[in-house]
Amino acid sequence: MEVHESSVGIGRRIKELRRRRGITAQGLADLVSATGVRCDRWTVTKLETGRRQNVTVVELLAFARVLEVAPVNLLISPTNEGTFPVTPAECVDLREARAWFRGVKPLPNTDLRIFHTEVPLNELGQS
Repeated sequence: MEVHESSVGIGRRIKELRRRRGITAQGLADLVSATGVRCDRWTVTKLETGRRQNVTVVELLAFARVLEVAPVNLLISPTNEGTFPVTPAECVDLREARAWFRGVKPLPNTDLRIFHTEVPLNELGQS
């Protein structure tokens, strides 16, 4: 399974967070590899420069883990401005996308009964 890069760019978020923490591309690759996910400096560089347009879910989780952020913050910009492509044919406001991704609020035109059927009862109403 692959996660395709949003218009904001997972690679750009990885680069921003890596630099903020003072980690080199090789250092990040080593940290990700230590989680059991195969990664090298070229993978990091290709993601950050846009020459690689997607990441696997396993890679996304490993990058989020070693950068110490929630996966949603790599996938969807933490800003509240702009839109996010939930499918190639549908973009929604970033706030809506983040709430949907966290399971807090369904996307527009979603049947609430269906959306809430997969939420454990003890999590209903939590944000």
